[in-house]
Amino acid sequence: MTRLACLVALALLCGAAAAAYSQEAPKRHRRGLWGELGSGPGYARIACTDCEDVVGATGTTGYLRVGGVISKKVVIGVEFFSFLDKAFGFAPEDSNAVAETATAAIVLLWYPGRHGLFFKGGVGAAFGQFAVPYDSGGVAVADTSGGAGIGLTFGLGWDLPISRKFAITANAATFVTALGDVALPGRKVDDFIATIYQASIGFTIR
Repeated sequence: MTRLACLVALALLCGAAAAAYSQEAPKRHRRGLWGELGSGPGYARIACTDCEDVVGATGTTGYLRVGGVISKKVVIGVEFFSFLDKAFGFAPEDSNAVAETATAAIVLLWYPGRHGLFFKGGVGAAFGQFAVPYDSGGVAVADTSGGAGIGLTFGLGWDLPISRKFAITANAATFVTALGDVALPGRKVDDFIATIYQASIGFTIR
């Protein structure tokens, strides 16, 4: 009888320990193949070596991320990002001035704790078309040109789970589009860089 009681007590103790471990063990924030789609407002800041003024404008951003899991705290993915502004800040609405950029990058998302906070960093290829303002005999005009270069991105976000498979994700990020030297009609612009600041809400399948 004593031996049976000891076995029962041992079984109960083992079960309680296993339950406690399962509660304490960190859960993966995203599992297997995951995807995320979102959109939000953005602000573009355009500068170059020969530009007299730094130009800024608001626009709309959109992104798509698809990836997999490296560890419980790190996931990897491919991110496609775009910024679009047809009515650029320094030009009238009926002008042809544009500010468009797209980035395709490899990104890493790091979750430092059990909560949904994560930090993002990535690098890839960027493509853009922008209107570059300049002073022509006292008259402000703009030439439109584009090209391809290096794209960098970094930021942070928060996954808010709504079920085991789905989450609402808030993001704040910066995207840098470095096009280098850009050829315009009759002149050349050196070190052309566009920086886009984005705030967005996304829907994540995890």
